[in-house]
Amino acid sequence: MNITHLRFDRESDWLAALTVNWRRLGSEALHRRGVFNVALSGGATPGNFYRVLGRADWAWSATQLFISDERWVPTAHQDSNHRMIYEAFYPLTLNLERWKTELPKAGDAAADYERRLIRALGQPPRFDLILLDVGADGHTAALFPGTRALTVRDRYAVANWVPQLGAQRLTLTYATLNQAGEIWFLARGGEKQPWLQRMEQGASPDFPAAAVTTERGEIKIFNCVG
Repeated sequence: MNITHLRFDRESDWLAALTVNWRRLGSEALHRRGVFNVALSGGATPGNFYRVLGRADWAWSATQLFISDERWVPTAHQDSNHRMIYEAFYPLTLNLERWKTELPKAGDAAADYERRLIRALGQPPRFDLILLDVGADGHTAALFPGTRALTVRDRYAVANWVPQLGAQRLTLTYATLNQAGEIWFLARGGEKQPWLQRMEQGASPDFPAAAVTTERGEIKIFNCVG
């Protein structure tokens, strides 16, 4: 799998490139099917990009958004990815599917999300675009080293206990990620550079982010090194 690694010294250039590529890919999807299906990443890295997108002239009514992973916390909690995304895009009204963390069990929330994925995108669910990050330990979405979700191939969304965090997470699985039209890794920070270099060099998939592939599209790394 070839990976395109784009490096930017300035955040303004990084944001501009992301926005241009969003318009390119989104316009192609809208022309082809009338809808643009995207899974958004949580965490701190994509926040400024979402704020820029929120001010852009874009066909939000024809854009269907999901979230690649979520913490097992209430929606209003400060650690909620849904809350971060909602606040970044505010006051836009988005077609945004959230993980229902108010359900009794994390497994229930994952099963509910999987049903909605299939209903919206078919089986297997095929996103036009999935945004991801790379953690300091090489994880992506909530696919952490050594966790059960890394081996799941027959589910599209699962609950994933992360012992190193002592926390429950919810995540899309490789079975979903690997069907995407394009996957973009959004990266900032020096601690991520060794992982990104190994991905670019085609290192063996011995850490979660490197095991992400796409059977029908391409992978790009948008890396702000400045």
